[in-house]
Amino acid sequence: MAGMINCMKFKPKSGETDALFKAFAQYVRDYPFDDIMHKIIDLGTGEYALIGVHHSVDSFIAIMNRENRVSEMMMQYVEPYEDGDSFHSFSGPVVDYNDYL
Repeated sequence: MAGMINCMKFKPKSGETDALFKAFAQYVRDYPFDDIMHKIIDLGTGEYALIGVHHSVDSFIAIMNRENRVSEMMMQYVEPYEDGDSFHSFSGPVVDYNDYL
């Protein structure tokens, strides 16, 4: 089955960035993602993006169906966007470049 990549962009509330990263570190310690890669990158605009690289659609769905979702934990530290959403997200299957060789 094809892998999945998810990207969740967010903007921490003023003065809450360190608290958000500490809470994220504790979350990952207490509820590990196993060997599924989840990293936060700095977009250089005051916004960050949580990137998840999943082995399959099933592993992506399993993370999304957790009782204690990472997005719910992060919500208290995140400034909502103008549209009212706290996160701007997109996801999709990984493209296998070898299919084009």
